[in-house]
Amino acid sequence: MAVTVEYLVVSGGGGGGAGDSAAAGGGGGGAGGYQTSTFSVSAGAYTITVGGGGAGGDTSQQNGSGSAFGHTATTGGGGGGGGTGGVDAGQSGGSGGGGARSGSGGSATAGQGQSGGSSVGSEGGGAGGGAGDIGGSASGTYDAGDGGTGRSFYSVYRAGGGGGGGGSPNTDGGGAYAGAGGNAGGGAGGPGGVSSDGSGDGGSAMRAAHAGLAGTVNTGGGGGGGSGRGVSTGQSDSGAGGSGVVIIRYLASAMEASGGTKTSDGGYSVHTFNSSSSFIVVSSQSVSPSASISPSASISPSGSESPSDSPSISPSASISPSESESPSISPSASISPSASPSPSLGDAPTLTSLSTNRGEQESRVSLTLTGANFTSDYFPTGSNIDVECKDPGDPGGSGLGVTVENVVVVNSTTITCDFVISQTAQIGRKHVVVADTRIIDGEGATDSGTIDFFVGYPSDFLVFFG
Repeated sequence: MAVTVEYLVVSGGGGGGAGDSAAAGGGGGGAGGYQTSTFSVSAGAYTITVGGGGAGGDTSQQNGSGSAFGHTATTGGGGGGGGTGGVDAGQSGGSGGGGARSGSGGSATAGQGQSGGSSVGSEGGGAGGGAGDIGGSASGTYDAGDGGTGRSFYSVYRAGGGGGGGGSPNTDGGGAYAGAGGNAGGGAGGPGGVSSDGSGDGGSAMRAAHAGLAGTVNTGGGGGGGSGRGVSTGQSDSGAGGSGVVIIRYLASAMEASGGTKTSDGGYSVHTFNSSSSFIVVSSQSVSPSASISPSASISPSGSESPSDSPSISPSASISPSESESPSISPSASISPSASPSPSLGDAPTLTSLSTNRGEQESRVSLTLTGANFTSDYFPTGSNIDVECKDPGDPGGSGLGVTVENVVVVNSTTITCDFVISQTAQIGRKHVVVADTRIIDGEGATDSGTIDFFVGYPSDFLVFFG
């Protein structure tokens, strides 16, 4: 019997780009491709591939490696641009790497992540994209972009983008903003500002101090970009991308399986694969709790010392003594395990209302979303559900300055979350959608309809300008 399992596949994150020997910071690495889906398995072995993170150090444009299970194969994160003599543009991948030296960010693989940020007009590096949001672009003269946020699978976030490296103003003690890593394993960019260790050419201590941080292992997080050195020789190292992960989850009563690190979550079994291996389904049937021997099934005392060596008793059979002294037991009566039905995957989510439909720039708005089908038998905690805020003119893109955080599926009809609205968020109408992140037969599941949310200027701005 086939059993439906739920799974997450995350590829290795891209390595960050190294900073150059002048003032330019490197781009952050993009997060590894991220996908959740369902798949039917039966007795046998299934190959698990877990991709490694892209290299860091004095290199750039190092993509992560892909991960795979079932009918899903995700793409490694794109490497960040930068480095002395390196390529300025971020590389394409699961999520795109950030650009350096006015280079653009890399593009993302559809359905797996978001694009990287650019460094146009700044010495700071653009950030890598995350599974949940685009990488931040560099701003000002030296400030780097923040890594894109990741996505949650059963309340654990993974696949955050790497932060860009800060630019160097070529003055000891100067300051430049280093990009923060995405909230799901992305490494932070190296801090710009201090140009050398007093030797005039940037010693090893300063090289280490300006290095980007590595993405967290087994999250698919992108590596941080190295900062600009502002010295005549050498370049600052970037952080390596974090390795990927594969997670498989199913009803414990539905089957027996092995492989990876096996844990329990309520009535479910969870297998976590931190390296390439095999998922082995031993049995995909379970004995029904109702299959038991009837209390009325009794055997009359036998005249012989012992019954037959191998009798098998039907669960509902009541055995009466025969005319002979010994009871007669049918050899064909046996207990057969009954099939445990696969849980329902549920209908597509429906969104009907928001607790508020507007917010101001540079604010955090707490919302309650009301609708239907946010949970199902197979997704009792709504792990397949995400909330997105999008630009109506670009449904496949982002909310242009509105980031969704702290998504909690309370029950089948209620979700709570926060909208973080940046200082530069685009004014006007957005579309809010409850997204079903499953992939069924290679295609995305159906999302809810949209409800409008409006971003306005801060109230103190309006008061000041009357």
